[in-house]
Amino acid sequence: MRTRQLIWAVVFASVIIPLGCFQRSNQISNQSQTVAVASQSPSPTPTPSPTKSVQAQQINKTWASRFSIRTVSINKNHEGSRGYEISVDCPLIIKARTRGTRRFNRWMLRKIRGYVAQFESLERAAEIHDKRKRLPKVGIDESLEIGYVVYYSDNRLISLRLTHTVMALGQMHPIDYYETINYDLKKGHDLRAATVFRRGYLKAFSSYARRELRNKYDLDDQWSSEMLERGTRPYRHNFKNWNIVPDGLLISFEDYQVGPHAFGQPEMIVPFQQLKRVIHSDSVCALFTREKSARN
Repeated sequence: MRTRQLIWAVVFASVIIPLGCFQRSNQISNQSQTVAVASQSPSPTPTPSPTKSVQAQQINKTWASRFSIRTVSINKNHEGSRGYEISVDCPLIIKARTRGTRRFNRWMLRKIRGYVAQFESLERAAEIHDKRKRLPKVGIDESLEIGYVVYYSDNRLISLRLTHTVMALGQMHPIDYYETINYDLKKGHDLRAATVFRRGYLKAFSSYARRELRNKYDLDDQWSSEMLERGTRPYRHNFKNWNIVPDGLLISFEDYQVGPHAFGQPEMIVPFQQLKRVIHSDSVCALFTREKSARN
């Protein structure tokens, strides 16, 4: 269900609904999402920074992985009243010899092909509409690009992030949308927050992220401060992009979520020790915390 909703949300937004900076900002301020259930959760203290940056910083790091990855690319170009380009990359495990790895490859390829099919379908519908209305050719080529980064993999887990880059009529610039995937190779599905974290995890995420961002970045003007406050409230949609990595939880913020477009899309790692109270004891995260405790 989550994947199907994300397919339609991204592709529908890229073709039917003109997106501008103002709309993206309004989307972030949507207050209708479910608020985290109040519970006792940790309030970790971020590491102080001597100077504050005005530009978002990303985690340019990957961890040692069990599997090697190959890329299957799909590239298409359509010329017409609704010209568009498609350029997507699909990550597949090389030498997928186990049931879990083969199942992951099929699941991943089906997902990427589904995004392409949905985009093309909606573009065709838009082109038919324009022809019936005798509308002039769109002045820009709309586009869908999908790239990926694999952060980590072992015999149980593969942690990666897809970046959907969309250019659509009405936008001033392309907009990136993240989709994080933590695929359980043994159970054969993408992990959900409810199976990894206990109640109160959103409050822990919110507390850490808000303090870390304020401590690290210069976001003191009124507009940026308000965006940061809204974008780090303990709502599921604010913290839907997380990846399990050996050092902790890598959280990715989307464009316009915690600052203006010029600021960028920050990332951070919340150490596992800061999340012990909100991690299920039988989750993949708990395996990392036990391994760290054993080494210490």
